[in-house]
Amino acid sequence: MRVLHVLSGLHAAGIEALALQLIRHSPAWVHGELLNADCREQTMAPAFEQLVDAGQLSRLHQWPRCDGTQLAWRSFHLCRRRRPDALLIYPCNRAMLWLALGARLAGVRRLAVHLGNTAPSAPTGRRLWHRLLIWFQRLGVTAVPCSEAIVTSLQPLPRGLRLGTVIANGCDTASLATRAAAARAQRAANDRKRILMVARLDPIKDQATLLRAFAAARQPGWELQLVGDGPDRRSLEALADELGLDPARVLLGRRADVPELLGQADLFAFSTTSAEGFGIALIEALAAGLPVIASDVPACREVLLGGMAGELLPQGNETAWSMRLTELMGSGQQRQQLMDRALSHGARYDIRHTAEQWIQFLKA
Repeated sequence: MRVLHVLSGLHAAGIEALALQLIRHSPAWVHGELLNADCREQTMAPAFEQLVDAGQLSRLHQWPRCDGTQLAWRSFHLCRRRRPDALLIYPCNRAMLWLALGARLAGVRRLAVHLGNTAPSAPTGRRLWHRLLIWFQRLGVTAVPCSEAIVTSLQPLPRGLRLGTVIANGCDTASLATRAAAARAQRAANDRKRILMVARLDPIKDQATLLRAFAAARQPGWELQLVGDGPDRRSLEALADELGLDPARVLLGRRADVPELLGQADLFAFSTTSAEGFGIALIEALAAGLPVIASDVPACREVLLGGMAGELLPQGNETAWSMRLTELMGSGQQRQQLMDRALSHGARYDIRHTAEQWIQFLKA
């Protein structure tokens, strides 16, 4: 079976990480190819090139950005030449309609688009999403949400619009747990304790609440680390400086050693908004066995099983976050209780299970 994975730019973000993991952990009888429909962005290119070198990715196609009939024409010719059995499109946007059109005209039988974010809460924005999904459906593309939170955000669905079965995101839980444990074993006894958040620095997240809460609750021997990059970096650096925190120590940028950073942390805090679609970083923290606290928004509530796998705090409530951080920084016993909850639930999101669900869907 040949699957063509489609991205638009190799950004260091959630859908690119998901594509990388799905390709790496697909069954051996599945031959994956990757199309990058916007070669201007190459941040994750080395990681995908490693898959090519390892024989886990048959081919990497890089295109200059285009749209409309030109994109459809290129898609048609690529699919006629490579003959994929299925297309898995990761970005859900208007341009991908043209790409899907070309693939359908070339005879590709099975097409899916990944839904990774919740729909806008405003009725106008939700109607635009509905319209986009209706056009995908008319082209024979099934929209597959990664969480029930996304399904709920789209309700009520227009008459005739159908979504695919939810397929949750995943990560390589075993590898991540091993790397985190190795880093944890190497920590010095007098090492500073750390609160960690891993997420893109953009408006969908809410690092500002965590920054303010930590600044109010800070205790000697503790530090906050925010891993990730994005359009909100400058404003968050300014906020950290305003709160008396060193931006260079707090904002670490994009890192390739996230499992090791998880292993060297003592608490994982995920402050985000209701626009959150899933939160792969949450399942990485669970796999690493970290105690987890997160915003009480639909996606986090779902991933953390209603609070069984971690603790949920009011979204954007700096006082509640500050009070809970104070308690957890002061109590190893409370952190251990949260850690036990994480360890008992982390393996349910292993990427091999996710990859198997996707392959079964695409070959149906």
